[in-house]
Amino acid sequence: AKLKRRNPIAILTCARTLQVTSMSRMAEAPKPSRAAFPLISDLFIDKAYRQVATLTLGITALVLLCSAFPRREPELMLILTAALVCGLKHAQEKFSSAQKVSVTKVPRTSRHPRLREASKVCRKEQSRATPETQARPHPARKEGFRQTAKPIAPLKFVATGWEAEVDELSRKIARTAEVERLVQLIVSKARRAIQLVVPEAEIIGFASGNPMSNKAFAMAVPEIHIVMKASSAVLLRRLESRYTRGGTISYRPDGQKLQKCAIRTCTEQLVAEAGFKFRRSAFVGEDPKVCLLVPPRLGFCAESVAIDLSVNSTTPLRSETIMSECSRQDPRSESLMLLVRRWARDRGIAHTTKGHLSTYAWNLLTVFFLQVAPTSDSSLGPIGEEPLAKREAECSSQKSVAALFEELVAFYSRDFNWQTEGISVRLGRRAPARVSSNSRFIAAEDGSTELRPSIEDPFEVKVDLGSCVTSNSMSRLREEFQRADELCSRGASLKELLELWAPPLVSPPVNDSNH
Repeated sequence: AKLKRRNPIAILTCARTLQVTSMSRMAEAPKPSRAAFPLISDLFIDKAYRQVATLTLGITALVLLCSAFPRREPELMLILTAALVCGLKHAQEKFSSAQKVSVTKVPRTSRHPRLREASKVCRKEQSRATPETQARPHPARKEGFRQTAKPIAPLKFVATGWEAEVDELSRKIARTAEVERLVQLIVSKARRAIQLVVPEAEIIGFASGNPMSNKAFAMAVPEIHIVMKASSAVLLRRLESRYTRGGTISYRPDGQKLQKCAIRTCTEQLVAEAGFKFRRSAFVGEDPKVCLLVPPRLGFCAESVAIDLSVNSTTPLRSETIMSECSRQDPRSESLMLLVRRWARDRGIAHTTKGHLSTYAWNLLTVFFLQVAPTSDSSLGPIGEEPLAKREAECSSQKSVAALFEELVAFYSRDFNWQTEGISVRLGRRAPARVSSNSRFIAAEDGSTELRPSIEDPFEVKVDLGSCVTSNSMSRLREEFQRADELCSRGASLKELLELWAPPLVSPPVNDSNH
């Protein structure tokens, strides 16, 4: 009642100014307002809200001051002054906001000089960007293959003829003393970097082939495998800062989560301390790993070498054991394994991330053929037992690696039944699949179903290495075996057999900006 007696028109004018200013300021704020007149506690959330609070409280003080003056002239002057200040402040903020250019914040990086340099380059590139280029949406990617500007050159052989070409390639992809030296240099470099974080870690390395002879799909299927071995108790203690916040445990990693956490930590150390380069991660599946690149500036080799990094993985060790044991019994087995894996990799059916068989599974397929194929003259027996006695005829004349490869693709494309038979090098004989048919069904895109392969791990019988196969990868597997069988039957060259596979070409997107 007292305020109304003093000057109701002036008070209503100030109240209206307060309402309009507060609502306009709240509309510009990054967070939505809860009401037209927010609470005092909500006004101090961020900078925009603090500005609204200062202006609101100032005008409210002017309204109360106007009600206390006995005359109309001071009230009128204060109202006009407040309105003028509000208008000038609003115009200044509009002008300053129009001059600003939005720059994406770069997260705080590590203190390592390489990472700091990378963040500087990132900020420089972002500062050059304009709001128009930043707001431009990226075109949708289409699945498929586009011809690269510099495709990989096909294989070239000095020798002529199927047998001579296979022998030449076998010498190129064989594991040599130089490959073992390269593995030891990489292991030594990785050990120094990883043990800064986990001093108890044991770093071991394996070479499943010659990485210097691989050009195509070298990132998808690396030939060098680095494994860090450490107990779960050690990893939990050394990586405690990874899953604690503010001194309290935010979550407790267990099993595969702890394994992935350790892989991320090792990757950061190898990139920051050892100078390796990150390429891709493959965390989907039972054997998570990361692909890294060893650049030539480290002085280990003249070209970049891809490696696989895993933690407490047993697959590289098992694959190495299979190759060493079979090579001791039959020296041709290792060359045949390397040739089969090279063919599977170049034809795109050895990429586990796409649902294909792993290189370890391809080794088991090769060993199983040498054990059970009727045309094979190998002395390989069940894994873990002594080699079978060789027949005199086999000792006098053994088949070449090229002839064994022809028989292998013919065996898996004609004789072997993928639906009912199982692959078990532990038994060393043809037998029905031990895995139940109900757990082997895979569905195709057209709604039909079929049975995937059953490949038993000889070191862990309950593990089925064919569980990663999908309907598309199964059809590709049959297609490639049939193609290889046809090429070998008509006497095609090894160059034609190892022609790089590529998905269907996709035409580039059409620019509709002019339409």
